[in-house]
Amino acid sequence: MAGMKNIGFRAHDFGSFPSADELGAAVESITSPATIQLAIGKVIKPSRPWTDWDEDYISSIREDLARHGVSVAVVGCYINPVHPDEEERERQLARFERSLELNKAFGCRIVGTETGSWKGDISYCLETFSDHVFSVFLHSLERMVKAAEANDAICAIEAVAHQHTICSVERMARVLSLFPSDNLRVIWDPVNLVPINGIEEVDGSHPAKPSSEAQRRFYTKALDAFGDRICAMHCKDYFLKEDGFKKGDVPVLTGVFDWQGLAKELERRRIEVPILLENHNPATLKRTLEVLEKF
Repeated sequence: MAGMKNIGFRAHDFGSFPSADELGAAVESITSPATIQLAIGKVIKPSRPWTDWDEDYISSIREDLARHGVSVAVVGCYINPVHPDEEERERQLARFERSLELNKAFGCRIVGTETGSWKGDISYCLETFSDHVFSVFLHSLERMVKAAEANDAICAIEAVAHQHTICSVERMARVLSLFPSDNLRVIWDPVNLVPINGIEEVDGSHPAKPSSEAQRRFYTKALDAFGDRICAMHCKDYFLKEDGFKKGDVPVLTGVFDWQGLAKELERRRIEVPILLENHNPATLKRTLEVLEKF
């Protein structure tokens, strides 16, 4: 295999910067050309509040990045589309819609979000998995998809096991069947969908390091369900802590997930989308890229 392709970065893992120009320079110091997932408020400080965004402002950010060979692969606009406070939910949906409206200024059609929780802070809440909250999510998503269609943009949703409204392959597949629009796509983070107690073997056990066969069953299940709707991927790693529960926010190659096996499966299926490193360590990033590019 020629190696993993289209590898980019989540911008705020580099830290926060006073300008897009300085962010671009930091990314360029690792590799150029490069792509990023950009959440302006997290990485450029100070930045204008989203209510003051216009095409000139966003275009100026894109141009500053472009001078360093950096482009935006995903606009990160992570909201809680099932926020229990209706007024706050409305504000967050309006922010997502504004990002969709400005997709041409960003130079990127994809605007991404996770799917939220019935708790305002998106923490674990049993009610999140109720029919009522699922209906709230569908109502919000219908609005988001319509805005994406109106602006020739892509509304991209990301599932997270255990605590978010869309918490499983099955739930994601159900949502996609309800919204066959080409303007609704998936940001697939395989590690986010690893259950809290790890990947299960055929015999029901959850070893610290799952077998290659168990991992293959895990990721091919997702690819079979929605591989044709993936528009971007997140790349990080996980391991099981001493208490048997997942720690799922560690840099790729520092855990137990079989990224090499998945890379081969992506190539076999001819899935080529931006693969954005999350939780990376800037100090070891060049070495990480060297390894991944050999997969």
